[in-house]
Order: sequence, then C-alpha cells, then structure tokens
Amino acid sequence: MMNKKSLLITVCLLCCGFLTQAQWIKYRFETARMGSPFRIIVSCQDSVGLSQTIQKAQALAENLEMQLSDYQANSDLSQVNHRAGTGQFYTIQEPFRAILKESLLAYRQSGGDLNIFIGRLVAAWRIARKTQLMPEQELLQKWVKALQSPCLEFNADSSAIRLLNSACQLDVGSIGKGFVAQRVLDYLVKSGYPYALVDAGGKVSASQVNPQGDAWKVGLELPNSKKVSTDFLEIKHQSIASSGKTYQQVEIAGKNYSHVLDPQTGIGLEHARSATAIAPDGARADWIATAATIMELEELKVMLQRFPQVQVLVWEYQRGKLEILLNHGILKVE
Repeated sequence: MMNKKSLLITVCLLCCGFLTQAQWIKYRFETARMGSPFRIIVSCQDSVGLSQTIQKAQALAENLEMQLSDYQANSDLSQVNHRAGTGQFYTIQEPFRAILKESLLAYRQSGGDLNIFIGRLVAAWRIARKTQLMPEQELLQKWVKALQSPCLEFNADSSAIRLLNSACQLDVGSIGKGFVAQRVLDYLVKSGYPYALVDAGGKVSASQVNPQGDAWKVGLELPNSKKVSTDFLEIKHQSIASSGKTYQQVEIAGKNYSHVLDPQTGIGLEHARSATAIAPDGARADWIATAATIMELEELKVMLQRFPQVQVLVWEYQRGKLEILLNHGILKVE
C-alpha cells in the first residue's frame, strides 16, 4: 500500500523480480527519441527475430517523431505550422489524424484546458526558460484570443489539414510521447511479442509480463526530488503518465512557472500541483495527466465520470507538506 509520505511525480520504470519462470527472459533496448530516453523491454522465451522486430519498432518511433515533432523543421507538424493562416492544406498520414482526433476529444472533454494549438505560447515560454525573462504580455494575449476561434480545418476526405489563423500553432507535447509509446507497444504485440513495455520519456505503455498475467511494476519519483519511491504501482494492458513542474520550470521575478501552460491565460502554471493518470491508452493517459494539473478539481471530477477506466492522482507539495487533492482509484484506502 502507498502512504501519503511517498507520493510521486514523474513515472520511471522499475523492472525487478517480475520473472515468474526462468525461461521468460527480459530483453532491454534503449535509444533516444523526442528529446528523452526511449526504452523497450520485451519478455520472451525465444529471441530469434527479436532484434529485427526491435529495429522496426524503433524505426516506427522515428517515423512518428518525424510526423509530430515541432523541433524538426521538416516534420509534418512543422510543415502544417509553417502554412498556418495561408489557406494551404497539407496532407497528413494516419497517425497524425489519429492524434488530432484524440486531441480534439481532449479539448472538448477538458473544457478547453487541454489545447494542442498553443505552439506559439510554448515557443515563447521556451525562450523565457533560457532568458529568465517573461514573454511579452501583449503577444500572449493576442495568441490566447486567437485560440478562442476554431484553429483547424480538414479537407473533404480528411487527408489534409490547415490551420486557419497564423496565431494557431500545433504542439503535441501534452499527448505525443504517450501516443508514440502506445503505437510502438501495439506494433510489438502484433509482431508476435505480446509481453512488452515501452517507456517514451516516462510515458509508459505496457501489456503484461508473461502468460501468467503478471503486471509490470512502476515506481514514481518523489515530489520536488529525483528519488524513487519504494512503493510501486502495477499496470497491465494499461498506460501511465505524470505531469508536473519538477523538471521544466523557470523562476522569473521570484515566481516559479511550470512548462505546462494554461491556454486560457497563456501563462505557465504557478501552483505546485502534479498528477498521474492510468488509462487503457497511452495518449489518453498522457493528456489526462496534463489536464489534471490545469483543470479545476470539480470540473476534473465531472470529466472523469466519462472515463470509467481512467485512474488519476492529483497532489500538491507546498510549505514542506504534501497534500492529496484527488485520489481517483490509484491509492488504496483502508
């Protein structure tokens, strides 16, 4: 059981003691994707052909990054952003359409608190983290106002999209890593490796450990530290993601601002709230964890009623004390 003194912020993988039978061997593979470590762990009896499958899985992750990264000038996402407000459509591939569909669902369900069209705001705050200077307020307000109008339009057969306003820029940082983790896991399972886990920079998607149905154990880092909790959560055919400001924050004029932005104000979150979400799908776990740090708690509770398979934990660490704001199915209660 997890106690209140050991609650958590960023998901990290702990693979220990999960082999119930010696013949099930775990194989680990790691590279870098989306600016973070990208790990694949497969549990199998026969490794013949595994290396080739892993190469294809990593190639899939690379292809998805080339579609969805705003750091790469030639990515599909960057090409869409470059054409924003010009009226030009840009042809996109199926994964891009899928992440847009889930992102639009996230926007509706969160009441606009999860918005992937905040790319200009994100870019401004990236500069702020480097310079430690506040972004220009007039620009922030201009972009926030633009987000109140529709940003996206599909062509007749949904094969291409365009952004209707140059102030609208796509950024899938709140959903992208979870989406990629899930896609790669699905590929591994379809390729004959049903016992696997994919960790895309702390956004984790997993099947089960072995035919016995054992769950993967994951640990989370303690708030305001990088120490790993001794307590574990178990996931099986689920994904887990966390959001908070432990890693990416900036102090400006004595105030701390998170990398998570409120689309309604254009300002980085100032509170110390963090959240973890467990869901059947990686993209959904990712965006719900982020939305849970932005939304009012009562609105979050209402939203979660529409996602019965989702578990969420929200907490805040302030004045040296940890306060649980919402425990929606993650912590066991006596």
